[in-house]
Amino acid sequence: MGAGDERPEGWRMGDALVEAVEVMDRLWGFGGWEVTQTHDSLRSYLLEETYELLDAIQDGDPELVREELGDLLLQVLFHSRIAEAAGEFTVDDVAATLIAKLAHRSPHLADDIAGPVDIAEQERAWEVRKAAEKERESCVDGIALEQPALALAEKVMSRARKAGLPDELVPDDLRVVRLGEPTSAEDELRKATLRFVADIRAAESAAHADGVPWGGLDAAAWRTYWSG
Repeated sequence: MGAGDERPEGWRMGDALVEAVEVMDRLWGFGGWEVTQTHDSLRSYLLEETYELLDAIQDGDPELVREELGDLLLQVLFHSRIAEAAGEFTVDDVAATLIAKLAHRSPHLADDIAGPVDIAEQERAWEVRKAAEKERESCVDGIALEQPALALAEKVMSRARKAGLPDELVPDDLRVVRLGEPTSAEDELRKATLRFVADIRAAESAAHADGVPWGGLDAAAWRTYWSG
């Protein structure tokens, strides 16, 4: 709660979250607009609320950030309730999955640490455990391809470089965004990025067919198997 909000006697942290889940259940129980929605039909709302939160963060207005976080929380509750109705999972399962993920990726949570945590070591442990969890074949596995083209390009390039891909293999059309052309810069960058993703996967697959383990390409191997 923000400054000035009064908490009732006996209030405990998390009570409002439980109440939010109950309110979502009541809305669902009315059998109105809510029960006609699907994960897909809510996509535009989720995207809009995310951008509104980013705007609030940019403005530096804590009250607005709180409000927009609430709107984003509604999307979490809504999608969880849709899944519950389909017999897939509940909002409790969502929270339990998050808790398990944080506990696994942040081993210091289980340690009796008196002083501050070394940030660099924390980040290394997070990445190592994340990689072990995912067991990904390609360095570009798990990237959200529906994100805006510029963010997508940056993410793909970052993953590829961490995987040892030499910079000279990054195509020029990912390095320069041309505005004012007859075609959409967003569309062109997205297409170029997806071509780059396909080239990365092709090189990894060709190398793996020759016995190179997934994630085992060095700069020389990337150049050998690159056909982009």
